Amino acid sequence: MCGLCGMLGVAHWADGPGAASPTPRQARLRRAALLNDVLSLYRVRVDDWHGTAIAVCGPTGRTELASTLSDLWPKAETVAGRALDPLDPGLLAHLDEIAQGRGR
Repeated sequence: MCGLCGMLGVAHWADGPGAASPTPRQARLRRAALLNDVLSLYRVRVDDWHGTAIAVCGPTGRTELASTLSDLWPKAETVAGRALDPLDPGLLAHLDEIAQGRGR
């Protein structure tokens, strides 16, 4: 993302605050936590980057910035160094384990 877009706050439709997150910052932090649950199987981590992007960090320390949620998955594949399948049975089992651990 260029500096001007970051300064203007170009938003993706999914970046709006949810009912359970009263502020945009809380919504971004909640979204990062959920993304970390999904990507933890691949040793990929995300963090909010100054409220303008998502920093995607791989197991080797390589980092890419994703400007929107739709840009995140290709960046996660880049830093992981391999294709990531959102329908991988191993990933789905991993997410079930996380959900059971939280008492959902």
